[in-house]
Amino acid sequence: MLKRCLAAVLGLVLLFMVGCNKSGTGGDGGTAGNTPVDGGTLNLSMFSAPKGVFNPILYEDQYDSNVIGLVFDGLLMNNEKLEWICDLCQNYSVSDDNKTVTFKLKPGLKWHDGQPVTTADVAFTFRAVLHPEYTGVRTGDYSALAGVQKMLDERDDLDTQVKDKKITDAESAKKKMDSWNAWLSGDGKKAINPVDDLTISFTTDEPYAPLLQNLATSIMPEHIFKTTEIGKMADNPATKAPIGTGPYKFVEYKKDQYVKLVRNEDYHLGKPHIPTIIYKIANQEVAIGQLKSGELDFMPINPADVELVKSDKNVRLETRPDFGYQYMGINFDNAFLKDKLVRQAIMYGLDRQAIVDKFLKGYGTVMNSHMPPVIWAYDAASLKPYARDLSKAKDLLAQAGWKDKNADGYLTKDGKVAQFTLKYPSGNKVRENSAPLIQANLKEIGIKVDLQMLEFSTLSTEVFDKRNMDAWLMGWSLSIDPDPGAIFLPDNKWGKVTGWTNARSEQLIKQGTKVLKVSDRKPLYVEWAKILNDELPYIFLYSQNVVDAVRQDKVMGLKPDARGTLWNIWELWIPKDKQG
Repeated sequence: MLKRCLAAVLGLVLLFMVGCNKSGTGGDGGTAGNTPVDGGTLNLSMFSAPKGVFNPILYEDQYDSNVIGLVFDGLLMNNEKLEWICDLCQNYSVSDDNKTVTFKLKPGLKWHDGQPVTTADVAFTFRAVLHPEYTGVRTGDYSALAGVQKMLDERDDLDTQVKDKKITDAESAKKKMDSWNAWLSGDGKKAINPVDDLTISFTTDEPYAPLLQNLATSIMPEHIFKTTEIGKMADNPATKAPIGTGPYKFVEYKKDQYVKLVRNEDYHLGKPHIPTIIYKIANQEVAIGQLKSGELDFMPINPADVELVKSDKNVRLETRPDFGYQYMGINFDNAFLKDKLVRQAIMYGLDRQAIVDKFLKGYGTVMNSHMPPVIWAYDAASLKPYARDLSKAKDLLAQAGWKDKNADGYLTKDGKVAQFTLKYPSGNKVRENSAPLIQANLKEIGIKVDLQMLEFSTLSTEVFDKRNMDAWLMGWSLSIDPDPGAIFLPDNKWGKVTGWTNARSEQLIKQGTKVLKVSDRKPLYVEWAKILNDELPYIFLYSQNVVDAVRQDKVMGLKPDARGTLWNIWELWIPKDKQG
């Protein structure tokens, strides 16, 4: 629903300057013959409580991002074709060598507290992410900027020295600050260069295709945070009561109950018609009842629950492909799962289409590699489909040496049973239903699967921090830019968790960020996806469609497209007789 929720195809837009026009205009703003009116309250749903980290560079929770997306703006947003256009900027241009992007801000922009927006705010936002005391996870997104990778390599070396007890933490911190100050006075001047109050440029060491995507992050007010130590930014009151430039202003977060927002009268794309938004926090079962009774106006719907609202004439369903997928992760420290023949056998042994048909009610697609079908780098013809084939699965296991069976019907090799433990999170019906199906499917080919359900945060710690797992169920939300480096390069947090390495994979990922045209990038990603389709560092499961339910008797002005159902939230309106 956020107007910047999707990344666009960078190669399509790096070739020219784009002026900022209000996207999605046209039409009558609602039911034919009606004119938008102001007033009313829009009631939205959240299924879990936000953590309250309403800070664009610190948040890691999707529920926090719901609020951030309405309160803050970035330099860029997407149009209906998922191309980058201006948001806070009035235009931007790319240098002939594709290393420098220059933005010109719109004049007269204001923060919610009335202070002017300048390039000092833009520079502060991105410098904060690169600061050695920054506690968030986004530093690597800007490693392509001039001199940054060198600085980050120095930090890694210092961390190694601390680990090896060659220097102290205090000595390391001082050296990191010295390196930071040297960068600021050196390469940092061109990496992030506020030319004047409205003009700022960003320069990379080499062409970097996902740069615009990363520069589209929400901008923060320097005057609010400049007196706060970067490492203590999370403690600043503005992290919990944010001040942005977006269509809505933050008012209140009543923990575990609701978030209240009011419209920004000075919003640069036009004053919103709806004065108040309430994000109500309720589980899916409760929220469905509230939607049908009119207490809620909008909610995402689990495909399994579509039938519960489909017959309500006041409820309109909007569906679109998801930029993400679900998978079964593999720990390559497990000797059984490390064998590629075993992983391929698992793919052939699983009835993944049954997950889509039974648990998603058809609202999804079986996945065979990392690229979902909606991403331009996807090429179905180059991928093995791994349709369920029990005979093929058993042959592959036999080739891997798993031939004999014990009294329980499970395969054995050298006295060991073909088995592993699958950990999966509670709170997601499809995952909860998928785990027993996976267990039953693999039993048919002689593999024993022990199931362990954990609370999501506990599972995340077990997997990504402790690596205490054989296999796990989880998913990735992706941008439309196909760069998979954050997830599959082994020197990144997410990439190292499986323990899988492949030199050609790493080479292709790095090459893919250095060429800008889609026609040049796509062959690299097609080859890369084929490697994953063969190697299977993950057991790829499915991509679930997004299904939104909206009260069509109340919410007018909808123009749903790939950006979401409520992407143009400032244009939405409520008829007078529904404003009570």
